Amino acid sequence: GGKESDPLTTTLLYFKGPAAQKTFVISHGQDPLDSEAWSGYELARSIFALTNQSTAPPVTTDTEALYSFKKIGNDIVEGRLRLAGYLTPQADQLYFDAKNRAVSLSDYTLSLRRSSNVE
Repeated sequence: GGKESDPLTTTLLYFKGPAAQKTFVISHGQDPLDSEAWSGYELARSIFALTNQSTAPPVTTDTEALYSFKKIGNDIVEGRLRLAGYLTPQADQLYFDAKNRAVSLSDYTLSLRRSSNVE
């Protein structure tokens, strides 16, 4: 990812031990609801693998982040974040039972305030 011929947004993280994780955005979108509100989503796949001679297969996870934000005042934005976790067919036999539905949900309330530029 990250090249003109491969436009997926990709990050690669090497850990101190013999492990690495590659995360790339599979899909994303947005919906400007009005001039004061916005919503969007991002679907990411992460692959975690050992980098030594281990024969252990990599672990693959799919996560969807759903955002919604609303401007409350000149310096305040409030929002919600939902993280949805999905099974992958190579990682879990229950993948087909889940029928492409999230198997974990985490909800967060966000309150963002502009910081002053006082140094």
